[in-house]
Amino acid sequence: APKSAILPSRNHPPRPPTIVEPASATARLVRGLTTVGAPRAQMAAGGKRALFLDCDDTLYHNGFKTAELLTVSIAQYCETHLGITYEKSVELYKQHGTCLKGLEAEHIPHDREHFLETVHRVHLDFGADARLREMLARLDHGSSEVRVFTASVASHALRCLEHLGIAEQLVTPERPIIDVKSVEFRSKHHREAFTIAQSLVRVAEPALCTLVDDNWTNIRAAKAAGWRTVVVGHVSRYGEPASGLEEADHVIGSIHELPTILPEFFVCEHAQQSAAALARAE
Repeated sequence: APKSAILPSRNHPPRPPTIVEPASATARLVRGLTTVGAPRAQMAAGGKRALFLDCDDTLYHNGFKTAELLTVSIAQYCETHLGITYEKSVELYKQHGTCLKGLEAEHIPHDREHFLETVHRVHLDFGADARLREMLARLDHGSSEVRVFTASVASHALRCLEHLGIAEQLVTPERPIIDVKSVEFRSKHHREAFTIAQSLVRVAEPALCTLVDDNWTNIRAAKAAGWRTVVVGHVSRYGEPASGLEEADHVIGSIHELPTILPEFFVCEHAQQSAAALARAE
């Protein structure tokens, strides 16, 4: 679905964020690599920091082609299966954060699982990203929880990661994808989704959570939940300069610049070299 880009209030001058200039699945597998319905009693402990990476238009960027295909897919599904016009499907999204939430809020009969799995079967036109793979190889999983946090379903996110050649770096049974099902079908436009995501990784304080996302509304909701925020893209999908996004703590041109603003989530090159030398000696 289209992503909203809402300008900051004119009554409150925006606080300039840190800006970094751009640098010169199978169903079985998905079930095993997604977080769904974890017991609340097991979620509240722990003191690690957490890094949450959005998938679409964050881990890759293709001029929002995938987002447009998803919009068309959702509209076609609504017309074919639900008898709803394109205009109505867009209206549901704008009013409720996702079309699915709109269907439920307005009590329009639908099959939730069929809707989610069907509308996300779109063509992906991007391929492996060696530079991203190298960056992810330096993530410090020992001191941080790193998760893909998507507003879509895990099956779609996993396909994207496989196309990028990074699935095994970000998704394991111990580090499952957090998707719309994981957060009890809350939209990332609302802070409740971030509160649930925080509990899933057992991080006690919101300030220890960081969201990396391209969607301005998601960034605002995460900030309202007490998270640190990084917006990807110096300009929004609709042309607004991200320097005016008050809720963004950092602005980067692409995901590849992440280590320059969040070095605490990465192992330094010297430490990596020492570990490699030790491994060779053993």
